[in-house]
Amino acid sequence: MKTNFTIILIAFLFFSCKTEKKAATTKVATIVINTLPPDHDFNKDIYISGDFEGWSGGKTEFKLERKDKTYSITLPKQQKTINFKFTLGNWDSVETDLNGEMMENRSYTFSEISETVTFAVQNWASQKTAQGISTKQPNVETFEENFNIPQLNRTRKISVYLPPNYEASTKSYPVLYMHDGQNVFDKATSYSGEWEVDETLNKLHQTHGLDLIVIAIDNSENRMQEYTAWENKEFGKSEGKQYVDFIANTLKPAIDKKYRTKSDSKNTAIMGSSMGGLISQYAVFQYPNVFGKAGIFSPSFWFSDKIIPFTKSRIAKAKNSKLYYVMGEKEGGNMVIDMQKIIHILETNNFSKTNLNSKFAPNGTHSEAFWRSEFEEAILWLFSENIQQKNIDLKPMMKEVTTAKLASGKLMRAVDFPSNYVKPRTVEVWLPTNYSATKKYNVVYMHDGQNLFDATTTWNNQEWKIDETAAKLMNEGKVHDFIVVAIYSAPGLRWQDYFPQKAFGYMNATTQEEIRATSKKNNFSLEFNGDDYLKFLTEELKPYIDQTFATKTEREHTFIAGSSMGGLISMYAICEYPEIFGGTACLSTHWIGMMPVEDNPFPTAIFEYMEENLPSPATHKFYFDYGTKTLDQHYIQYAEKIDVIFRKKGYTSENYKNLVFEGADHSEISWQKRLHIPFTFLLKAPNGH
Repeated sequence: MKTNFTIILIAFLFFSCKTEKKAATTKVATIVINTLPPDHDFNKDIYISGDFEGWSGGKTEFKLERKDKTYSITLPKQQKTINFKFTLGNWDSVETDLNGEMMENRSYTFSEISETVTFAVQNWASQKTAQGISTKQPNVETFEENFNIPQLNRTRKISVYLPPNYEASTKSYPVLYMHDGQNVFDKATSYSGEWEVDETLNKLHQTHGLDLIVIAIDNSENRMQEYTAWENKEFGKSEGKQYVDFIANTLKPAIDKKYRTKSDSKNTAIMGSSMGGLISQYAVFQYPNVFGKAGIFSPSFWFSDKIIPFTKSRIAKAKNSKLYYVMGEKEGGNMVIDMQKIIHILETNNFSKTNLNSKFAPNGTHSEAFWRSEFEEAILWLFSENIQQKNIDLKPMMKEVTTAKLASGKLMRAVDFPSNYVKPRTVEVWLPTNYSATKKYNVVYMHDGQNLFDATTTWNNQEWKIDETAAKLMNEGKVHDFIVVAIYSAPGLRWQDYFPQKAFGYMNATTQEEIRATSKKNNFSLEFNGDDYLKFLTEELKPYIDQTFATKTEREHTFIAGSSMGGLISMYAICEYPEIFGGTACLSTHWIGMMPVEDNPFPTAIFEYMEENLPSPATHKFYFDYGTKTLDQHYIQYAEKIDVIFRKKGYTSENYKNLVFEGADHSEISWQKRLHIPFTFLLKAPNGH
């Protein structure tokens, strides 16, 4: 059992990291990519880019050498742990996970002897997938596309976040300056995920009355030099003194002139991560009369030992500054120890304890995902004196998507729909062309919402063609009129959100423990979110949809649908909430739970759950199907078992389907071709509308 689940998990993650140690006088690591996407173009170069070279996206000296279908590069030991990603030469072509979603940074800790380390690349972002759908909120604007930096004779893009009440108010606001601006507001411009600063502050505006202006300064190919005030023989000259002088004496005056800011140091903060944390440390101690607060995330204090005497010498001048430090304990190398040294220096040299806050997060990694999760806590502490009110109910903002490429109808969107149960995510609502607030519509809730309507914004350039199929069926009078609510999957949490949580409890204790142990060993989270995801759908999303749109709210008019893992959670939803959902469509349902192996415990557990929890056939409909190629071929073996379960419960062909489609594979293209069948089965209108 343990061996098989390890295979499941490793195959599911599609990631390998094998080491081959060898003796050498100079400590080196040979990085090898031996597994690539099936459609990889071997005429393209691959680069390794990370904190050791300034996150450039692809420098010539860090290009991997290709031999047949393997790429490799040998790196001399620099810092103890490096964080990196592979690219095809820039951040528009960075590696992604299988679904085209941004993944966390890779890390490698150098051994005491030289070794070879192998990796697998799952997918590459194309220009289209790298840009994708912008997550930037409407209250983020561009200050200047090419703002001049006279201190360095170069230019930089500057973006500005304004509080939601800025235009309607006459008051002035505190200001936060942030580095690595590409990663601050927008997933479409980030190279490793965004911080979601705009979404977080929009929420805090409502819940805490906290309003800030945020200035995001893009980085450049000179990032490593600009983010340090001290030279490093391995990384060349430093330009940090000029860069911080630019922020303090060129950019800040321009911002204060254009916007209504509170310009004093008490209301001016600076924040960054990694090398951005290092330069923020320098800024707040070098310019305490400009920056009175600093958020210092995972600082790269390893870069120069001069940071210690510098900090110690400036404590008296920065005694009124407010400092928030955060470090993940899984960041590797001496990162934790280095920050502990700085904290110790501050604590033992009379720095105000009330102005110092440090946090070491047990599971924190060197990644945007970690920094994003810590931003809210940091900002609430740094600007605690600006908090005005608390606990105001959140109201999502649903706006029409005028750029959506639809064949019919219109699309409404709420970016980062708030929730008390799950990570906020985008929700879209498709309305048919004839939509009218004076009539009522059936509702179909669908998962993986980002793949449903517009192929130009999906990770694989495929879509379900929901609008085409739904409009055709309604126009022909084959189905009752309906709207579609599309719920985006959350990056990195799709499996956790979509697995039928209670089914795991149908495994015996030994099997559960083996799975948990193997998951922990492979850094795969088994923190199931399925129950909370369904609470989000039923307690938060559905009430909002019913209040905002003209819907028929009863069970017999409410349906839920999805494919693969989305099929599993759809089955689970109708079993858990039979009073809310009257029917479900589960295409290419992922009965195997993860990846196909022998003695897989997941299908048996799922089937046992179903046997005990299926709702009454008198009031519910189930549609299942599967293809015979790619991943779908592994579902064939379970078809008869599923039929038996439903027949025993009393289901017939009137309320249960389990269809096979010869030659169909596991893809949006296959699902779009047969989508009319489940829609007609669930929403059939035999006598017209």
